[in-house]
Amino acid sequence: MLKRKLNQQKDNLEDVESKKSLPNEESTISDFFSQPLWLKFYNTEVKLNEVLEELTPPPNIKCIYNPIVYASQLHCDYVRRFLSGPKKLVFIGMNPGPNGMAQTGIPFGNVRTVKLLLQLSGSVDKPPVEHPKRPVLGLDCKIEEPSGVRLWELFLRLAGNVNIFTQQCFVHNFCPLAFFDEAGKNLTPSELKGPYKKQLRDLCLETLEEQLVLLKPQVLVAVGEYVHTALKGSRYCQSDAVSVLRLPHPSPRSVNNNDWPNKARAFLEENNLIRFLRNEA
Repeated sequence: MLKRKLNQQKDNLEDVESKKSLPNEESTISDFFSQPLWLKFYNTEVKLNEVLEELTPPPNIKCIYNPIVYASQLHCDYVRRFLSGPKKLVFIGMNPGPNGMAQTGIPFGNVRTVKLLLQLSGSVDKPPVEHPKRPVLGLDCKIEEPSGVRLWELFLRLAGNVNIFTQQCFVHNFCPLAFFDEAGKNLTPSELKGPYKKQLRDLCLETLEEQLVLLKPQVLVAVGEYVHTALKGSRYCQSDAVSVLRLPHPSPRSVNNNDWPNKARAFLEENNLIRFLRNEA
């Protein structure tokens, strides 16, 4: 069922792009059939979702949310609007937060941030199995996602606005899935058990390799230790032309994470990254 829904979404998007790109007299056949970068990127996400669907999760996981599927309108609007070309700097988070991307389909996508700062809107469906303690309300969700508030508001304050920020920067998540146990506790990929944990990491890393080739970043910032460790296995990141840095995760759950905005700003300044945020590199 998931595969059918993903393929239907992909076909609909490709049909829209084809209609938008109907050739004029000066167009070539190759132009007509070429896909925009954002759609190539989205196609890698679709393929990843298909293979992840085949895995058997550990028994303590009762619900798995995939917002790229049920929040596909918002997610595709995000990549369509902000992924028009390669990026010099890419921030990579771990996976959807329950009140962020799990609600909006956008990495670190706190609802207020998505509506006011990213200026995106749209409908969100429901996951096939919804935990009663983790309802998906889309842009009607009233609970703040602290990680999203901290990350996006800092980045956009330093950049000036989202259009300046996204000229050279992009925010993405390593894993597209959110996990909940029977009590509704949010389980991060680093907290998973058994062979599923490694299978998930390896498949997500394989897809990230394709995505990095598309985006061609000079600098990768892993948001948190889990992603930083995973990137050690990346072929793309082994290039001398690519820098891989670690920014502490903005989640209040992280150890010794007081005053994250000021610490993160100092990190960006020390590594000369603010020039990318301001489109000055």
